[in-house]
Amino acid sequence: MNKQDGFCVRSTDLSNFINLFLNNIPPAVCVLCSTDSGHDALCQPCCSNLPWLPPLHCPCCALPTLDGGLCGNCLKTPPHFDSTHAAFLYHGVLAQLIPAAKFGARWSLFPALARLMLPTLQQVPRPDLLIPLPLHAQRLKERGFNQALEIAKPLVRSLSLPLEHTLLQRTRDTEHQARLSEKARHRNMRKAFVARGDLSGQRIALVDDVMTTGASLDAAARALKQAGAARVDCWILARTP
Repeated sequence: MNKQDGFCVRSTDLSNFINLFLNNIPPAVCVLCSTDSGHDALCQPCCSNLPWLPPLHCPCCALPTLDGGLCGNCLKTPPHFDSTHAAFLYHGVLAQLIPAAKFGARWSLFPALARLMLPTLQQVPRPDLLIPLPLHAQRLKERGFNQALEIAKPLVRSLSLPLEHTLLQRTRDTEHQARLSEKARHRNMRKAFVARGDLSGQRIALVDDVMTTGASLDAAARALKQAGAARVDCWILARTP
């Protein structure tokens, strides 16, 4: 905490204010190659060279497969979500860009990436509600933003969908998933979410940035279906291959 002109300024609050200011300045150049991007975060050549998800992938979890059929994990243990739609594979430059945006408070990159999801999402059935995967209140306070919500906002505007970001809540401040094994990730997510409301018959699109094992999205989808949701589809930026 810093004292300035008789006021107490929390360093976290000051940092969040600075990040808010910087994220609302349109970029002058592409964040990847530094060429003129016309005030977009990425220029067109860099967009074209991103690791796009191949057309043959599991329809349930979006893992690339040889024939485009269900992968072994989804056949053996079907998740609570019904399908996954992703734009990219999480590797190469994207595996650097997304963490840099998430942990470097550059949330203005997420809407730019989200808009690249639109060609994929415009071809899938429309849900009744779009729900970003929530962060726990403590994690949200530390980070200053929810990347899933920043991804959802441009999708809502472009696809004319209702956004609901209070119904699904994260009830436990779980350990970071990236530090855990696949089995531990699923244990870590048990009873981590609760849906407060009646979703009877509703079709939900659950939005997040990256799917690795799908443990977080699976736990969230389970909570939504316990609240009556008829279908839960995952809309994500990138799938770990």
